Amino acid sequence: MKDTKTTSSNPFNFAPSDVLKSESRKLDYTPNLIAKSNDRAQELMLQVGKRPELHDLANAALDNGEPTDLIKLIESVFGSDTIKTDAKLLEGADDYQLQHLLDSRRSDRSKAKAKGTRTSVGVCKTYISSMYAELLVRDIWNKPYTGSTTELDIDALSGDRDAVTRKIKSLQSKKSRLNKLATYDTDAASELEEVEAEIARLNELRPSTRATAKTVVKDIKVDELREALKSLDINSMPEDDQAKLLELMAKLG
Repeated sequence: MKDTKTTSSNPFNFAPSDVLKSESRKLDYTPNLIAKSNDRAQELMLQVGKRPELHDLANAALDNGEPTDLIKLIESVFGSDTIKTDAKLLEGADDYQLQHLLDSRRSDRSKAKAKGTRTSVGVCKTYISSMYAELLVRDIWNKPYTGSTTELDIDALSGDRDAVTRKIKSLQSKKSRLNKLATYDTDAASELEEVEAEIARLNELRPSTRATAKTVVKDIKVDELREALKSLDINSMPEDDQAKLLELMAKLG
């Protein structure tokens, strides 16, 4: 029998939508951004070592923990033209990608700062490179750094309840202002997160009634608690409370 299958059509003639879609995927700018920023951080550290006039600025950038000090150091070494030139490697990135790059680099800088910028060369380099990367993102995105909240001196505040209360009130006022801006301003949204985190840290310094009650309960011996419960007149309680009391007594044994 003659083979009726056609041999004229190309079996690999897929529709365009079936072809591998790798070309349509968004480019990942992260590796190039990190590589360039690491190179610049290394270069900055070498330059500072050769230029004593930069030592005070470098010490301030490492010890004060203020982004503005680090930005001053970076701009003193490289200048705005170098930053603008390096920022071109991000050309083509959309708002979503730029926001992701910005958030990631801010996170890296925050982690390096928490570890201590003088703990190792690697941590120090990450601290500097993350800020350099952030400046590149901000330049190509036309969103210059506008400043952020100052780091809290927890040790200084922990012994002064009034100071803690005043600081919380001040931050709550700032939070209220930022809430109005955060919906359409990414910088305000990021700063709002920092303010909320600071308020949470300060609230931990203020002992609450609930926390005190928990501490007291933990110090009571189980036998003493059993005796105290037995002294209660269960019959005079509402049915729901009776059930709860019986359940608690059962757990205590």
